[in-house]
Amino acid sequence: MPAVQDMKKQKPVVLLVDKIHPTYLAKLERCARVVRPDAYDEESLAALAEKEQIDAMIIRTRGCVTEKILRASPNLKIVGRHGIGVDHIDIDAATRAGIWVVNTPEGSRVAVAEHTWAMILALAKNGPRADRAVRTGDFPFRERCKSIELRGKTLGVIGLGRIGTTVADIGKRAFGMNIIYTDILKFPAKEKRLGATKVTLKKLLASSQVVTLHTPLDASTEGMIGAEQLSWMRPETFLINCARGAIVDGAALASALKSGTIAGAGLDVFVPEEPPLDHPLMSCENAIFAPHSAAQTPEANLAYAEVVNDILLVLSGKAPKFPLNKIKRKK
Repeated sequence: MPAVQDMKKQKPVVLLVDKIHPTYLAKLERCARVVRPDAYDEESLAALAEKEQIDAMIIRTRGCVTEKILRASPNLKIVGRHGIGVDHIDIDAATRAGIWVVNTPEGSRVAVAEHTWAMILALAKNGPRADRAVRTGDFPFRERCKSIELRGKTLGVIGLGRIGTTVADIGKRAFGMNIIYTDILKFPAKEKRLGATKVTLKKLLASSQVVTLHTPLDASTEGMIGAEQLSWMRPETFLINCARGAIVDGAALASALKSGTIAGAGLDVFVPEEPPLDHPLMSCENAIFAPHSAAQTPEANLAYAEVVNDILLVLSGKAPKFPLNKIKRKK
């Protein structure tokens, strides 16, 4: 029995919680033994991690990385996020255990920025509603619902990271919009290039015709946009959320859309992840939705799979390229 276990451990073991691009799967399998779960709950993942004595773990959207799973993995050196958001990974617990956490910050930058603009334009030009009008012979729709022009309007960006900056850049260069932003950090170089101004959240919501969310989900951003914040917005404003569903209070947003507090919303993310058909947002005609698909492009999925590069760096005793924490390296 020990001989069999020794053979299994000739290569490091990587727990792959979800599928990745075949190119990087092949690269990973050349250097490691890849194991996959049959179930994604905490108990099942912890049991598999302990049984296989995993050295690394790659997680996408299914499952989570909790302290219990980390404790069950004494050989674990790195957790890789196939994507950007890490709200389902306990980074503090990983740091205490000396385990790297990495993601792929550039992976979906272009895909999500383009999707954001697809939603903005669909709302500004009444795209889906106009399509339905034509299909039902309702040409008088054009007299009831006018489109708006974006030139000269104010784009408020909440979170001026990689994606937020790309969205702002498109707004500035393509549509001549004025850019304001709010963030825990200040970005003087970006401000100069974009002609952007950092403002408070309240001022941003009160001043923008388009508000777009590109901030991570954490304790400081959960519920950031609720009934009070929506009341600060203009009746002609569109709200776009391609970040995380829990940043916005869905029930409050539905109420604001139905009362005319804001003009419309574009949502790629929800709470729960798959909202029920009787969710109050589903009856809002001035909202458009996507099934958390903003980053589902071949290019983004290939870029996300580059997390394998950091996994292999750490397994070879080197530091990762995109760490989200600072640790003392395990020997």
